[in-house]
Amino acid sequence: MKKVVVIIFLFVAAFGFSQQDSTLVYKKRVLDQTEVDFLISYYAQDGDNAAVTGGIGTEELTDITPTIVISVPLNEDDVLTVDAGISSYTSASSSNLNPFDKTGASNGGEGHDDDRLAPGDVTGSPWVASSGASRQDVWASGTVDYSHSSDDRNLIWNANVSFATEFDYSSIGFGG
Repeated sequence: MKKVVVIIFLFVAAFGFSQQDSTLVYKKRVLDQTEVDFLISYYAQDGDNAAVTGGIGTEELTDITPTIVISVPLNEDDVLTVDAGISSYTSASSSNLNPFDKTGASNGGEGHDDDRLAPGDVTGSPWVASSGASRQDVWASGTVDYSHSSDDRNLIWNANVSFATEFDYSSIGFGG
């Protein structure tokens, strides 16, 4: 009989301690673990007889953009994300333009054949210096984003800052 009482006592004691605390509420994390994403895009076009060059030449373009995105959970509600990428492109469009060609609709040269220019038809252009060559270039960008989710997960507050640079310009941005 003594063994039965001890077994019942141990069973009741174990059952009593196995209950969960009702004051703790489960809260799902916004992001469980650090995520690292490697992305790449590739774009190519042939574009023979491109309109930008007056039907002469090519509008060939190639763009390769590798990007890395790292998202780090700071706690149950906050996530820090860093996004960095580089875009390397080659383009024949700007470098193939003929700034000394005075034909075209804007210059009254409608119907003029670009293949048969007389020596006197070629003049200078005020846009030569500003057209810039885009034969090949590299664009780099980076963004840092902080996100905070509300306890009920119905609202997300965020702030971000970004930076981009190319051979002839740089830019910064911020938002939320």
